[in-house]
Amino acid sequence: MDSDLKNIIKNESKNRVKWGFIIGLLCAILWGFAYIAFAMQWLVPPFNDLSAFPEGATGMMVATATMLTVQASIAIVILSIFYLGGTGKLADLPRTILTYKISKWYALAAAFGGPIAVYGTTLAIGYIGAAFAASAAILTAVVGAFVAKLWYGENITKRAWMGIGIMIFGGIFILNPVQTIAEITNPTAPDGLWLGYLGAIVSFIGWGIEGAVAGRVIDLTDSDTGLHARFFAELLIWIVVIWPIFLMLLGPDIVVTALKAAFSSPSFLIWTTLAVLTANLSYVFMWKTYPLIGVGRGMSVSTLYVLFAIIALYVFMGSPTAWWVVLGAAIAVVGIFVMYWDSGDSLLESTRSSE
Repeated sequence: MDSDLKNIIKNESKNRVKWGFIIGLLCAILWGFAYIAFAMQWLVPPFNDLSAFPEGATGMMVATATMLTVQASIAIVILSIFYLGGTGKLADLPRTILTYKISKWYALAAAFGGPIAVYGTTLAIGYIGAAFAASAAILTAVVGAFVAKLWYGENITKRAWMGIGIMIFGGIFILNPVQTIAEITNPTAPDGLWLGYLGAIVSFIGWGIEGAVAGRVIDLTDSDTGLHARFFAELLIWIVVIWPIFLMLLGPDIVVTALKAAFSSPSFLIWTTLAVLTANLSYVFMWKTYPLIGVGRGMSVSTLYVLFAIIALYVFMGSPTAWWVVLGAAIAVVGIFVMYWDSGDSLLESTRSSE
């Protein structure tokens, strides 16, 4: 009987690991292709000429907030109602939200993942390009490892330190300080170009902290309802915090004009819906990998998105990517797998608590 039980447990572990990697790969593919929709959002009205927004850097910041507010609204409708409703979990969402000792952590994840990380990467896409933004965000794992170490003492092994070093080396290629300084100081550069590079840096910092929070709290709830509580919190932050600030600084006319222009553009709404069906659904898959293969390995597989993003942007949009960005992204991917990759029995024994 003991032998039969061990075989059952071993087979279940193999099946869990197999599906963990399959779901992680689906996450990477969806997130990679999402950058096509992200790029297209800047190429359709009202964001293609920004005439509905203030001039210069202020206009870019308002446009980015407008874009993400619409995206968060559509995400709540599609994923919360149709996805949770279709899986029979919609009734669990209000219970999760109303349980403050849990929902406060999802709200914290939303703050770093939405108005910081997503806002930063969207600014980077608008100013510099989708391939650069996608590649820079891969440094999320470095920040996540450090935050987890400082916050709740997650161990960083010699192998992990090696992987972090490789990723930082790749990040130097991606950010290319010499090229960055040359572009920012160019007199003909767009107003506020530095915001694009700052947004790229802020994006991986925000997502790294969000990942550390998710790794801490995801054991307390079902991953689907927890993630959707995070989406709901993000929408509230845009409505209750960000837009009142814009109202005070810019006045109601600019805010109303910006939101009206976005919600009345069919082409933008179509591409935003596609962004939700790829990027936000990718989030669903990524969080599902955590209980199957662990947070670290789930992140390592999902970061393959950068390769799919670069290829998809070139094939479908003809967007070339600078050689140093491609090289840096490839180096960073190697670093992630050095950090988190295990094989054999150690992989079969992995759980979220062991990460």
